[in-house]
Amino acid sequence: METALTCFFYARVPPTPKLGHAATATPTSTHLFPFFNASTHLRSSFRHYCLIPNATNTTQPNVSTNSKTRRRRRRSSHTQLVVEEAASVHHNGDPIGKKDLGKCVMRWIRDSMRAMASDLAAAEILGEMELWELMGPGLTFIMQAQPYLNAVPMPIGLEGVCLKACTHYPTLFDHFQRELRAVLQDLQNDNPIQDWRDTKSWKLLKQLANSAQHRAVVRKIAQPKSVQGVLGMDLEKVKAIQHRIDEFTNHMSELLRVERDAELEFTQEELDAVPKPDDASDSSKPIDFLVSHSQPEQELCDTICNLNAISTSTGLGGMHLVLFKVEGNHRLPPTALSPGDMVCVRTYDSRGAITTSCIQGFVNSFGDDGYSITIALESRHGDPTFSKLFGKNVRIDRIQGLADTLTYERNCEALMLLQKNGLRKKNPSISVVATLFGDGEDVAWLEKNHFADWAEEKSDAILGSESFDDTQRRAIALGLNKKRPVLVVQGPPGTGKTGLLKHLIACAVQQGERVLVTAPTNAAVDNMVEKLSNVRLNVVRVGNPARISKTVGSKSLEEIVNGKLASFREEYERKKSDLRKDLRHCLRDDSLAAGIRQLLKQLGRSLKKKEKQTVNEVLSSAQVVLATNTGAADPLIRRLDTFDLVVIDEAGQAIEPSCWIPILQGKRCILAGDQCQLAPVILSRKALEGGLRISLLERAATLHEGILTTRLTTQYRMNDAISSWASKEMYGGLLKSSETVFSHLLVDSPFVKPSWITQCPLLLLDTRMPYGSLSVGCEEHLDPAGTGSLYNEGEAEIVLQHVFSLIYAGNDI
Repeated sequence: METALTCFFYARVPPTPKLGHAATATPTSTHLFPFFNASTHLRSSFRHYCLIPNATNTTQPNVSTNSKTRRRRRRSSHTQLVVEEAASVHHNGDPIGKKDLGKCVMRWIRDSMRAMASDLAAAEILGEMELWELMGPGLTFIMQAQPYLNAVPMPIGLEGVCLKACTHYPTLFDHFQRELRAVLQDLQNDNPIQDWRDTKSWKLLKQLANSAQHRAVVRKIAQPKSVQGVLGMDLEKVKAIQHRIDEFTNHMSELLRVERDAELEFTQEELDAVPKPDDASDSSKPIDFLVSHSQPEQELCDTICNLNAISTSTGLGGMHLVLFKVEGNHRLPPTALSPGDMVCVRTYDSRGAITTSCIQGFVNSFGDDGYSITIALESRHGDPTFSKLFGKNVRIDRIQGLADTLTYERNCEALMLLQKNGLRKKNPSISVVATLFGDGEDVAWLEKNHFADWAEEKSDAILGSESFDDTQRRAIALGLNKKRPVLVVQGPPGTGKTGLLKHLIACAVQQGERVLVTAPTNAAVDNMVEKLSNVRLNVVRVGNPARISKTVGSKSLEEIVNGKLASFREEYERKKSDLRKDLRHCLRDDSLAAGIRQLLKQLGRSLKKKEKQTVNEVLSSAQVVLATNTGAADPLIRRLDTFDLVVIDEAGQAIEPSCWIPILQGKRCILAGDQCQLAPVILSRKALEGGLRISLLERAATLHEGILTTRLTTQYRMNDAISSWASKEMYGGLLKSSETVFSHLLVDSPFVKPSWITQCPLLLLDTRMPYGSLSVGCEEHLDPAGTGSLYNEGEAEIVLQHVFSLIYAGNDI
């Protein structure tokens, strides 16, 4: 501490941003009690005031040229030793080089890793190394590096390459080790440390580089698998299952890479899409180059333009919440953006040319008035990024889902864990893996040796007075069988799938099981949280607070923890205020001031320790934990004990790798959904044809002669004419209608006018002409984005006109 304060007098203070001081960046995956949030002011002061250059402020402190020359000479004397040291310690795999990334992207990574290395060195000087003890290889390191990568604006026009590079662990680790070495050498030259090779920071890096996990990740191979004696199966059978797993994971990893590259390319095209001025337009006047607010094309682009920065505030975990409003008195245009979506924020001039690099963030919320949007951005203390937004026209573009760093890496990591641990004895889901990758003989062997049971559970007493039809009762009875590794519940529209899952989860908790519930989208997860809120269960929703619906916010981990810590935080703020008052009165007494600063630091540590304990208590005591499929990879969830049951809702809409994230954390799983409805959205035609669109639910439903699947066959939503058509076309005629809705019509609803359109339950229009050709205006066209999908503007117009007719059929109230 004394060393850092001494260095203060050598420095030149960096410019303060107009929007206020930015807190240290935090990972976006956990969004609660982030990893790099302790003693922010001290670490920021260390980076800015000691002789370590900042990534966002490359101007060096006021040091004489001779001093710089002497430093370069001292550094060069260590070059050979450093090379030998690095060669003997670091195994980096295959980092992406300058030829593939380019100088700008290399500089972007270098500056980000320089800031991360500076924070690590500062933590050692300030005695806060415990915050870095959780550093690990692979996805853990990537998650810890994201705040530093996000806080440095991406080079203009290279956002896609940056998004690809920031998921490549060997590249990030290679740059981080070089920057940490340089930072520690600078400290040694300035005497805060004696020998950079003996520092805790360097030893931590050596320990990481020498770990088996690091070597396995950088080489992109799984560790040796112990397959002998797994479940007592014959070794040849185990090898056959492992061979299928290896083929599957290798194939899926390649498809994920292809899909990620396609999405990055598409994202880059969207970010670069700036309309050019018309040749006939008046060049002396600003052009209307943006999509107007009333046109639907803006929704297709996932873009909001003509925004102005209004104010900024600090949100959860030190995130900067910047409020934007549309210029003038316009409302926000129609957009597919929603809270939690990853976005790129940039400014542009009157001609539409982009004037700033991409600032990465996510949508925090939309204003209730329809005029504003709040974006959460990450930045470090002293970063002048926000001052560039005020008084400028701002444009926000959505970054596609799989291009998100954590989504792609978590899917890849799930495949690696499946390949490495799928058939290990310690894997709690080993029966699930053996069932989904074994053949018919393997499944029969599991049942014969009592590792699996496909019968129904005797559950009449558990069902109580609930009214369920026969297929629903059978699904619940099968789902409550603790020895059934996999159950697929196919629920066509209106068959009561969500209500069934709600009751099944409640019954599972009653019989002593802890349940992990996931779904591919936040909306589906929040819907399940809302259903379970009416049941007396200890439910916790984990995820990005910006993506959690306000209606279920009281069940979120953030609000639960904040409620439990309310009194503790009040006492913490009171003590901190008193200590700061005392500090202002004793600035001339260095020894007393140092003691008060130490007390402030201890007070901050006590808060973080209490926060961590409270989070662990809340999650450990939860009977049901809910998150998205990729959100289930959150370290907060992974550190919990194994779940007894994993339930994946809307599993037909999820790619299979994402389903393995939660499945590998439980003993058995239930997949609920309908493969005849929406399938996973795949952008790359190559990945689509390769099988990435085939969900785990669809694959499992075809295995072992249907023994894994049960189907709900009675629907309670629509007229029988509608369900009969759907039943014949997609469900083999098995879907039946309940008597309660068998003859329901729109005209039976209140305030609806009687007419032919409200008395007709089903209207089928054939847009084909004789000989099979399509009518004029109803021709199908291939999606220009290259997705392989078809669209039909003429048929869409017919549907629109029919909807208007239905609206006009309502009486005035």
